[in-house]
Amino acid sequence: MKVESVNFNLQNAQSAHNTHKLAAPNFTSKYHTEDIYNELMHYMPKSVKFMLKVKQWVGEVQNIVINSIGTGLIAPIFIKYNPLSKTDEDTRTYSAWRQPVSAVLAILTQVGATIPFNNKVKNMANQGKLGQDYNMTPFMDDKYLKKLIKKQHPDYTKAQVEERLNIVKKDQREELLKDLKTKNTVMFIEDGKPNKVPMTRERFKETLLSTIEDLIKEENDEKLKTDGTKRKLRTQRSEYYRTHVDKANAHLDALEEIFKSGDIIQVRKDLISKIGEMKSNHEDKELIKFTQEIFSIGNKSDDNKTINSMKDKVKRAKSYVHDYGLMTSKEQVIERVNRSIDGRITDIDLTLKFFDKVKKAIQDNKTVHEVEDMFDKEVKQNKRLQEKSIKFAEKVADQLKKQTKACLDGYKQVGGIFVSLVTLFISCPLLNWVYPRFMAAVFPNLSNGKHTKDTTNLIERASNPELKKAEVKS
Repeated sequence: MKVESVNFNLQNAQSAHNTHKLAAPNFTSKYHTEDIYNELMHYMPKSVKFMLKVKQWVGEVQNIVINSIGTGLIAPIFIKYNPLSKTDEDTRTYSAWRQPVSAVLAILTQVGATIPFNNKVKNMANQGKLGQDYNMTPFMDDKYLKKLIKKQHPDYTKAQVEERLNIVKKDQREELLKDLKTKNTVMFIEDGKPNKVPMTRERFKETLLSTIEDLIKEENDEKLKTDGTKRKLRTQRSEYYRTHVDKANAHLDALEEIFKSGDIIQVRKDLISKIGEMKSNHEDKELIKFTQEIFSIGNKSDDNKTINSMKDKVKRAKSYVHDYGLMTSKEQVIERVNRSIDGRITDIDLTLKFFDKVKKAIQDNKTVHEVEDMFDKEVKQNKRLQEKSIKFAEKVADQLKKQTKACLDGYKQVGGIFVSLVTLFISCPLLNWVYPRFMAAVFPNLSNGKHTKDTTNLIERASNPELKKAEVKS
């Protein structure tokens, strides 16, 4: 397959539909789960934060390696120094060494089988060979595309490959969006067939509904967050601005100095340094928290234009400091914050009503193009939609990608279990063959002693009927 054909030929419909999705119970409360999590994380020790970060990259292969290392390093200690064991020290040592040998073989066999299996699944998904739920041809992954590019252009440098990759991905995305808007479907390739196949109408409609339902959920979550946590935090910050005008302004001026470099990478470094310095000096928590929020904005992209968003937030903060600094009591602060929060909730409610209209339109078989027209008309009078800048077709494309990934992850997990079970039939006999030979080669004295004791015990049992009876009873 030519890479050029990927740009226009490999746009296909993939929607991991939710027909088998169980309805989840909906527990709501005044406080938003994400905010509770973030607040708890603020008090967590560094070790816990590190483990949570590690969890993000731990997959099936990493789990196998970690479990095997744990078995190989920890289990031998308990076998060797087991105070309840009645066997002699040499026997316990001989048995303890079985664990690390078993761990090494487990890594070699299970990882050696799992990685090729996962790669095979990913390749088949990129080629459209696994069915619609797992079809990645509208948005092939980077690794697969790079293979195609290198195969077609073996003379390309690394930079040229990356450049070509970006072009192909952009073309794929544009064709997917074009199909959504003009054909009201997603076209995809099945098993290398020359002609594209459209997604079934039922599944496409289901994908559109899932997209709008996600938007509705986001708004409901934001409403809970705004009415609960945000109201409290906004009041705290506004009261801080009222009582610390000079200090707040000085800090905001310092942040604007950091932005002057115009280099987002340098700005992030300076902000990290600034935050560390503030914590060391035990400066006001409100200023530290605000600086961390500025950093989180800059951490979303390496585009230098991101600095403009950071500047806007600081500019708004300065206007708040000015306004709240003119107030004479906390009651005035609370009154203004409540007015602002209530206005935001009203905007959210209006947006939710519009999303319900969109959902009804999708149920009535309105096209993606017609839904986008609805958004274009509504955005003229809806301040919240203006802030969100929603492009419905792009949301649908993202939904397809997310659902496909979820289906593939499930496919690989189930397949991985099967692969692991199959490898047991290889690793167990292999361990029984390798282990005595390894011990004989590395610890000949220990190995010989073990076999000698086993032989002696067998002879004694065979020659003494009483020992035989005792063994049968036990």
